[in-house]
Amino acid sequence: MQLSNATYKKLANKIHIPLYERSQLQPAIVHIGLGHFHRSHFCYYLHTLLQQGITNWGIEEVDLIATTTKERAEKQDYLFTLCSKDPQGSEEACIIGCILGYTEGWKYPERVSELIAREETKLVTLTITEKGYCYDAENHSLDWKHPAIVHDLSHPTTPQSAVGHLALALRIRKDPLTIASCDNMPSNGAVLRICLYQYCQRVFPEVLPFLEQSVSFPLSMVDRITPNTTKADTAHIADTYGYEDTWSVVSEDFLQWVIEPKGLEGLPDFSKAGVIITDQVESYEVMKIRLLNGSHSALAYPAYLLGYSQVAEAMCDEHLRKFIREWYMDEVGKSVPSIEGFDQEAYKDQLIARFQNPSIKDTLLRLAQDGSKKFTNALTPALLFALRNQLPLGSMVLALSFWICFLETVDPSLIDDGQKHELLVAARVIESDTKRFFSLIGLSAEQGSMLRHPLLACLEYIHHDGVLAGFSTRT
Repeated sequence: MQLSNATYKKLANKIHIPLYERSQLQPAIVHIGLGHFHRSHFCYYLHTLLQQGITNWGIEEVDLIATTTKERAEKQDYLFTLCSKDPQGSEEACIIGCILGYTEGWKYPERVSELIAREETKLVTLTITEKGYCYDAENHSLDWKHPAIVHDLSHPTTPQSAVGHLALALRIRKDPLTIASCDNMPSNGAVLRICLYQYCQRVFPEVLPFLEQSVSFPLSMVDRITPNTTKADTAHIADTYGYEDTWSVVSEDFLQWVIEPKGLEGLPDFSKAGVIITDQVESYEVMKIRLLNGSHSALAYPAYLLGYSQVAEAMCDEHLRKFIREWYMDEVGKSVPSIEGFDQEAYKDQLIARFQNPSIKDTLLRLAQDGSKKFTNALTPALLFALRNQLPLGSMVLALSFWICFLETVDPSLIDDGQKHELLVAARVIESDTKRFFSLIGLSAEQGSMLRHPLLACLEYIHHDGVLAGFSTRT
């Protein structure tokens, strides 16, 4: 994004430009996992504080997995356009300038350690998706068999995992630090702490006193639908605002971040940018993961099997909309704890409006990624709640049936999941062995046995009469 001063001034009439002097920003934040969501979410919150003159903190970005980000980001001096669009078709655009640098961590692990360990760094944030934590949810432990962890145990000074990088940096860090997960994962801060603590116990035990006394892991819940940027998005920005931005981001207008106060001492007051700081993070988190993320997964598979590719167009289908809003959300919602003063039914309606936003070109295949992780986090706890309390669970079982049909019928190259091989085998033998499938989403043999008959009944309807017939199985 190369803009002359004159063009920059003209843009101020139709786009929000940085009011802060970027050369004066201090590199106080290190972020691991530079993706579209991070730039539409955390970067926007920080940008809002910078616009108000509340802080002068900037971000040093790090990726641990090979990407092609470096060239595009550096070419634009780390400036990018964020264009947010509401369901009515209106949009608001701003140029964000809080990113100060970028490190290819997979090439330069020592640089990652230096950034995290240095005195100027006060906050580390992460958006590395659930699988990036190398966490074994079934055993509430670090996954010692994960390839990245196996590598790091043998090569701790050249780590591959986020846990390994953080541990190596804490080995030489002297100042207190807050590490905040911004991923859609239950108890994200607690999970990160467990993984890091267990890793250090085995690899760097000398770090444990510092980890216990000087490092905070606040729980947080994050939300903003942010699909991958398309060529049409890039062209729209060029046509509308008169400049080319090959590193732009498009998101919905909705934005939410809920975080607990522990560990925020000494950080900028993010509440001034609209962040909710509360001790009820887990209630917000359960609500969001089970109702939003779970509904996304429940929608993705039947909608794709019906021939849809975009989320918004799928939500125009009466069968799919009814399945998600009237059946799935109703069943799952019974497992969600109430929040004082919060209207859960209004929240569900708001989710449907967000899913139907025609300006957000979110793809069903994006939602279909990592189904085993997403369903384990979003659907399994609700399913177990229903079993314990003898509540309806037909739509949740139906969602699993659609997922199995997806695994059975689509080109395997379209399946993006850490347990892809195991899932394909489980789907292939589902009629003779449901235990194998249920174990992949954290259900015991006993729990799975209670669901075997309804699952196979749903599958029989779908196999015989098609996806639409599946909706008639819900009672």
